[in-house]
Amino acid sequence: MDVELRTGGRVVVGTDGSERADKAVRWAADRAGKLALPLLILYIVPENWAVGTLPAAAYGEMATAIIAEYQLEFLVQARKRLDEIAQRVRDGNPGLDVEAVVVEGRPSYVLAEASKDAVLVVVGARGETAPRAVKWLGGVSDDVVNHAHGPIAVIGDEAQENPQGPVVVGVDDSPQARGAARLAFQAADARGVAVTAIHAYTPGGVGDLVVAETWAPTMPEPDQSVITVMIEGVLAAAVKGHPNVAYQVRVLRGRPQDALVDASDGAGLVVVGSRGRGGFRGLLLGSTSKHVLRESLSPVIVTRG
Repeated sequence: MDVELRTGGRVVVGTDGSERADKAVRWAADRAGKLALPLLILYIVPENWAVGTLPAAAYGEMATAIIAEYQLEFLVQARKRLDEIAQRVRDGNPGLDVEAVVVEGRPSYVLAEASKDAVLVVVGARGETAPRAVKWLGGVSDDVVNHAHGPIAVIGDEAQENPQGPVVVGVDDSPQARGAARLAFQAADARGVAVTAIHAYTPGGVGDLVVAETWAPTMPEPDQSVITVMIEGVLAAAVKGHPNVAYQVRVLRGRPQDALVDASDGAGLVVVGSRGRGGFRGLLLGSTSKHVLRESLSPVIVTRG
């Protein structure tokens, strides 16, 4: 099934038809409505779904025909399920431009490709079969976040969006932080809420807080006024672009990932860069972003600079 996807200028959300994915679809519809953008819902059916990773020909001629029939039936059922999802979205969001497409392919690849020109790609944290007790990202969401070309929103099982809550953004002096700030202020402007910009540090810049506290007595405390000036500089372009958005800067002692997760409780959204100042260039996703994605109590958007 060859389908030409029009992803440019849209909010794109992937679904597997599960209840978990429905949560991501609802969030994406609300986001698209607030931004006055069209919504594209993708139901992505893995190729050769009925046979897994082996080529269909490996099962013999007769089996190949049966497998093709199963695949076709799965596509038909996916279309039916997607039509139901899309109709619910239209009913709940009058006036929203909604397109719903069934695509064959590898879900993570399709969504990562969509992120090249989509305004935002939205995924659930985990798929239908992942156990709720496990907090790690699922295979698809993990791959999409790691290989995306643009911003990705991840909607976790435990994520609760507070409509009046602030947009929380992690800030340091990395290029990614400026991109995160721009998106955070845009989101806050669309929602009519404030921004909370958080910069957290450990003594001497040591990443491990236990080790850092051991050396803390010999480490001078940084001048928080200097840090605040730095953060104001990072936020400057975003503030100028959204002058009506109120914001506060918080400089905290501790690990950035812990500070952001704490702030996610009661927030409307958390925005982080893919890698911060301490991130190694070869890494696809930094440790702070990974931790926040896993533990956040509100939806998270990861930006790419």
